[in-house]
Amino acid sequence: AQNSYTAAIEASRASKFIHEQGLACELAAFHYETCGNACKACDFFNQAKSCYNQWGSKMKVEFIDRQLARFQISSKSDS
Repeated sequence: AQNSYTAAIEASRASKFIHEQGLACELAAFHYETCGNACKACDFFNQAKSCYNQWGSKMKVEFIDRQLARFQISSKSDS
């Protein structure tokens, strides 16, 4: 699955489909979260946020912010 997400991200970037790149990054983030890799998930959520911000989708940026906040809350409770 990881190779497919990477290929989708690269193809959408090359085609300048910023909203598709954001979606691919977002889905990759959920994949890595499910696999237990919070660090990679956060990286991909941040990439998705950047894409959605460039695309001008305030609602998607806010959604991604809520996803990222879950990791901050989780890391605080782990300490």
